[in-house]
Amino acid sequence: MKADKDAVKNAVFESLKLINETLKFINWKDFTDLADMISKVKITFVVGAGRSGLVARSFGMRLMHAGLQAYIPGETITPAIHKDDLLVAISCTGETGYTNYLAKRGKEHGGKVITFTSDENSNLARIADKTFIVPAEGKNIVLKAATFEHTTSICLDAVFNVLKDRLKIDLETYKQKHANLE
Repeated sequence: MKADKDAVKNAVFESLKLINETLKFINWKDFTDLADMISKVKITFVVGAGRSGLVARSFGMRLMHAGLQAYIPGETITPAIHKDDLLVAISCTGETGYTNYLAKRGKEHGGKVITFTSDENSNLARIADKTFIVPAEGKNIVLKAATFEHTTSICLDAVFNVLKDRLKIDLETYKQKHANLE
């Protein structure tokens, strides 16, 4: 079966349309508040599973580039969470077992829990001190999840850019934090 020559291009533009529609419903003050919170906490932990986990890891890397302490739970060098720390949990459905478990554990140990989900009534949203809704829609869960992950990633990159400016991170400082063992 031969694919339509424009099938991939059309799929990209459909994805971009869904992301753009989702961005129209983002509460931007939440993201400004997140930048404020992150700049005030000692340590930020970021967690998610699957592709949401990749978004979390990417955001954790950006926080490290900004000179902030950020860790991925489960890695061997991750320290304990404490009262003045922040845990950012990302899950489209808000029902991912691993992510919910770590959010509960973070809260039990006194950390502040911030969640990103598309479902304000999810278990993850109920655990959180604050929930950021990324209202992704899609014809099926795969498309919905992809829209959620891309939109969340774009928004968290924007939070990094705000932090970078606030913390006056210049290109040379950024380069010093960037990986060089690759």
